[in-house]
Amino acid sequence: MRIAGTLSIVVTLALVGPALAGTEHLSPEFRQQAMQACTGDAMRLCPQTLLDEEKTAACMKVYRAQLSPGCRAVYDQGIRAQRQ
Repeated sequence: MRIAGTLSIVVTLALVGPALAGTEHLSPEFRQQAMQACTGDAMRLCPQTLLDEEKTAACMKVYRAQLSPGCRAVYDQGIRAQRQ
């Protein structure tokens, strides 16, 4: 359980961290939403990078077209939030 929780945090940070620089303004709710929507995608698409935030972010960006609809929506929402 602890490993799964840590992995979820790494995945979330990888999605909303390096991929979206300056994310300190993102809410805890958004981070939770990203974790719920994208952990499975990260495990499916980027299992070899999961313990490295920057590599996971880069991998998820490469596979953006293959993200599940829910994860893609969260990813795009994060991008829009960064631009504001």
